[in-house]
Amino acid sequence: MFGILAAEEGVKTITRLKWLGAPEAWISVLIFLGLIALCAFIYSLERSIASKGYKIFLAVFRVIVIGIILLMYFEPIISTDQIEVRQATTLLLIDESSSMSFKDRYEDTKVLSAIADALALSDDEVKGMERIELVKRALGSSRIDFIGNLSRKNSLRVYLFSEKLSLLGSAPKGTPFRFLAKTPEQSKNWWEQLKADGNETRLIDAINDSLNDMKGQRVAAVVVISDGQNTSGALSADFLIESANRAGVPIYTVGVGSTYEPKDIALLSLDAQETVLKDDKVPITFRVQSQGYENQNVEAILEVDGKKVDAKTLTLLGGGAVQTSSFTYKPTEVGEFELTLRIPVNEDEQFKDNNLLTHKIKVVDQKIKVLYIENAPRWEYRYLKNALVRDRTMQVQCILQEADPSFPQESTEGIPSLTEFPTGKKELFDNYNVVILGDVNPAHFRHSLSAEQMEWLKEFVDKMGGGILLIAGENYMPSKYANTPIEDMLPIILGRQMGADLWRSLEPRTKTFHMKLTPEGKESTIMRLKDDPSENVEFWEDADKKEENSLPGLFWYYESEGAPPTSVVLAVHPKDMTSSGKPRPIIAYRYYGKGTVMFVGVDSTWRWRFGVGDLYFYRFWQQAIRFLATRALLGKTKQYSLSTDKVRYYAGQTVTLSAFVRDKDYEPLKEPYQMATVMEPDGSRVPLKMALDERNPGNYTATYIPKRLGFYKVWLGGTEIAPEEALAHQTFRVEVPPLEKSKPAINEALLKEIASKTGGAYFHLSQIAEVPKRIESIEETISTEVNERPLWDKWYILILFTSLITVEWIARRLRRML
Repeated sequence: MFGILAAEEGVKTITRLKWLGAPEAWISVLIFLGLIALCAFIYSLERSIASKGYKIFLAVFRVIVIGIILLMYFEPIISTDQIEVRQATTLLLIDESSSMSFKDRYEDTKVLSAIADALALSDDEVKGMERIELVKRALGSSRIDFIGNLSRKNSLRVYLFSEKLSLLGSAPKGTPFRFLAKTPEQSKNWWEQLKADGNETRLIDAINDSLNDMKGQRVAAVVVISDGQNTSGALSADFLIESANRAGVPIYTVGVGSTYEPKDIALLSLDAQETVLKDDKVPITFRVQSQGYENQNVEAILEVDGKKVDAKTLTLLGGGAVQTSSFTYKPTEVGEFELTLRIPVNEDEQFKDNNLLTHKIKVVDQKIKVLYIENAPRWEYRYLKNALVRDRTMQVQCILQEADPSFPQESTEGIPSLTEFPTGKKELFDNYNVVILGDVNPAHFRHSLSAEQMEWLKEFVDKMGGGILLIAGENYMPSKYANTPIEDMLPIILGRQMGADLWRSLEPRTKTFHMKLTPEGKESTIMRLKDDPSENVEFWEDADKKEENSLPGLFWYYESEGAPPTSVVLAVHPKDMTSSGKPRPIIAYRYYGKGTVMFVGVDSTWRWRFGVGDLYFYRFWQQAIRFLATRALLGKTKQYSLSTDKVRYYAGQTVTLSAFVRDKDYEPLKEPYQMATVMEPDGSRVPLKMALDERNPGNYTATYIPKRLGFYKVWLGGTEIAPEEALAHQTFRVEVPPLEKSKPAINEALLKEIASKTGGAYFHLSQIAEVPKRIESIEETISTEVNERPLWDKWYILILFTSLITVEWIARRLRRML
């Protein structure tokens, strides 16, 4: 070995002599010793006049010459190798989900005292701190020096996780941790910036993603600081354990929280229409989750603007179960009101901020304007038209394509009859909130729906917030609307029936079926035909298969191929499946731009009238039409519309606002921005600038991140405008993610399972200082040969050989030796 030179940190260069053709060392030694002996023997036989010393001198020369020949045969080279020493990495994952914001109760005082002693706090201080605050205290403790001790063992990478995994920073072995911040000030005391506001905990996915992030690099260990909740994600614990074992990575878990199962009553949701009609019965549905109050009765109270209007007694299920109940409210005054639902707080509840929900409603004293178009007076049309004409809350005008020109098209009393489809889009936009398209022939010789008129309908929904109700028929709807603007809006995927499937669809139907409600359908007010949620499901699905306590069955339905991802499916066929193996949708809706499109894939709901008249038949259709009219009734004028991408958000989520603004002639505005105002739950107003989408004139967008839980209102216009004077407005609600509060206790079982089955260990937060001691310091040495220089074929070796053999030959001739 000739020497070692340091090239860079972690990399060394080693230069050494190597023999490519040499035998093992002991054989080489024997060969050289044999050569010496042979040369000595040969010169001992010489009978010349040379002295003994002269012969020894020549023998040495002979040994050197033969030795050079052997050395050339052994192929000596100078080899330069690069040796890289790679330090393994420890991965630290910190949970930032909402459950880390809980304050725990500790029944075991030893656990409480252990945490207090480890973090240099009093017992009372620990009780008053959130889980994330305790983690911050542990990470910032100079006495524990957790981060420093980890980085002295191996390189360090720190991740945060809740819904997804994000890299916070890294540090090579033995160097200060570098926080990935925009400014040095942010890097100082980086742990103070941790916050528990994630809406989900994807614990298993996060650990697996961190290992995937290090593919090709050695991981010494994974350390996870979490309460162990895994409320979402695609992977199982078994999959993670197998992956970690395959990679040879131990997982060390640090549990945060208490095993105490707290008592709690939580109102999870409050659902009601945002716009309702005066003197109408408004269904209000809510969900309650309870823990620790099995079979206990509580009172649910409904208030309107702070005044109690109704109450009911609930028997709680407990055990974390969710139950659904409802109220019916009849508003008698026009205006905007705040509904409040509350359940009185018990003293021993863990969370005292989730027993109340609010919901804003707008009560209007105006009729819903409906345009109903059908091809022929089928039974569905006859009964629905009659009910709409009688409904004092509706203003309907009908068009029958097959009617004789002299036949007076029907309409609400006092409203003129129509003779044709609106001749201009302004007429359509101004006069209707909802358009019903039955089994309409788009190519009818007298009342056809032209491509231009279909574009009007598309704009009516997309830009004006109108609603369209599509009622399937065996002749035209929706099969004849493929490749039209109507297909673009459909909440179902058109069926492509061929061969045997086509013939089967044309066969007479002799057996009835009952639709099956989806989870969304069970919660929807559209599908509420019975006030009790469980009775309602049984009523729709014919649970006893006798039709004694259910809707009459139906025969025909349109066989769609499923629904787009943006659709909400409310009911499906109980048996028939699409080609992809999913239940065929029958009733579905989707939000399209500012408005809503709904599809009902049956044509004989009139059968529901048997023995009861319009009780269930028209209740369904009325609820559907009112739902579709909601967005159109929200705005003050159709020149302006404002919407949010959702009506309910969880803490930390971004609200996306969209507005569409037209001039008095309904032409899109092109001004660079529009001002909007957000009213927060405490009444404060925040101005918001909405920017023009230059590719789509009239469209303005903005984003907003709510900072508080509660009810928000946003409107077009400045902060000085009263909400009721706004050109258009919208409301939304911000809530705590229900999954994060469903199981507040620490999940020690999961944390222990992951640790024990991967060769790691579980520690409670009070033992966090012990974690770095258990992690091995691992180095990986990688040798790379970068250069080889052969010596045996160099010119100077040949000159040396020639010179030595010449000298020996001359010396021998001088002494007359053979």
